Amino acid sequence: MQILKSKRLMLLLISLASIFALGLTSSLAQEKTKIAGKRYGVSTKTEVIKLDDTEGHILILSESKGVDVATGVQFVSSAFGDYVKGNGPHWGYSKAIDPDGDVTFSAFKMQATTTLSPEGKPITAFEGTWSFTKGTGKFENVQGGGTFKGKIIGPGIYTYDWEGEYFIKK
Repeated sequence: MQILKSKRLMLLLISLASIFALGLTSSLAQEKTKIAGKRYGVSTKTEVIKLDDTEGHILILSESKGVDVATGVQFVSSAFGDYVKGNGPHWGYSKAIDPDGDVTFSAFKMQATTTLSPEGKPITAFEGTWSFTKGTGKFENVQGGGTFKGKIIGPGIYTYDWEGEYFIKK
């Protein structure tokens, strides 16, 4: 009888240890990595369509390219905006290529806000969210996203700070 209780106890302990080990392995595989950076970009193509329904209402289709100053990641973005007097939503897709040649694709959406400086010059700022949609190489099965906040710093030139987190889905 004592041997049977010992075997049951041993089986229970082995089962609990196995469950713990599998849970630990799964949580390690899904460990999130925090990321952040600062990017500069320039518009390379811009199409503007003026609408007659409201004063200052335009649609913008744009393409831009840029670089992350800390990592050397190069990006290309294609986006669409719907603005009234410089204010409105903007959304699109971005492709980022790291120095090793691995690629991530992401979708983003943001809100642009334009105010006037004391001198009467327009100042456009924006903020939004982004999420990974696909990756290649070391970013195969990437999952995650984050936020960004930036501003227009010259004609067709912008900068933004971004942050987020990601994990590689197993």
